[in-house]
Amino acid sequence: MIKSGNMKLVFDKKAGVIVNISGGGCPDIPYLYTRLVGTPLDGAPRPREVSYTLCALMLDRTLEKAMEIWNGGAPG
Repeated sequence: MIKSGNMKLVFDKKAGVIVNISGGGCPDIPYLYTRLVGTPLDGAPRPREVSYTLCALMLDRTLEKAMEIWNGGAPG
């Protein structure tokens, strides 16, 4: 699980597929959930390009961290 602000993202470490997102409180979270869950990290749409709320921005940062970790970068 990766966390940025109030948003959390869980992905499968072997397949690199987004399993779950949670947190927030913005009205666009259900929409972002349907767009992201089940997609590979490297093929997922960027949340900041799909929506314009603070939750989408935090989720975008979370996605960046997840991709860095999945590609072998150091967490943090």
